[in-house]
Amino acid sequence: MKSSILRAGVALACALGLAACGGSSGDLPLSVTISGVTKDGLVLQNNGGDDLAIGAGVTTATFSKYVSTDDKFKIAVKKDASGKDVLPSNVSSCTITNGEARANYYTYNRAIVSCTINQHDLIVAINGLTGSGLVVLNGSDRKTVNAGATTVTMDKVNEDGPYGVTILQQPSGQTCTVANGSGIVGAVNVTTVSVNCAASA
Repeated sequence: MKSSILRAGVALACALGLAACGGSSGDLPLSVTISGVTKDGLVLQNNGGDDLAIGAGVTTATFSKYVSTDDKFKIAVKKDASGKDVLPSNVSSCTITNGEARANYYTYNRAIVSCTINQHDLIVAINGLTGSGLVVLNGSDRKTVNAGATTVTMDKVNEDGPYGVTILQQPSGQTCTVANGSGIVGAVNVTTVSVNCAASA
């Protein structure tokens, strides 16, 4: 009699809270940490479904369907009809770490999605430089330009990211100005920036 009452109690508890008994809604929120997403377009899936769209700038996200303890999960980038990963237009690839395991309190929130943003050259034309000591700056990237140089290539810049070229130090005996020094990086190398130097007044 007691065992029948116990079984009935367990059944009632499961009926009232499927999550606690590993029901269809699960008991663990499957979450991911994300880096390198600056545009909309990335879509993740768990076990081939439960699409999770990742917006620009999002660093953490949770699938809508919970997973049950000890169930297998497999997080992957969704593929389109042609078999290509569904990625933002400025991303070349995304890698997933800790994305496949059995769900428990040690694994359900450890998945990491790391995306690689396309990068392009930032090439600055140098005109009329005869003096020494010119230093050109883009963010934290600084380049010293030798007298007589006609170009300087800055560190690569992220597609769809900003750039802003300025003069940190003028060359001896000359004054240089920057033309077209700022903008947003497109899908090709930036070649429109120029530094124009002339004798100081």
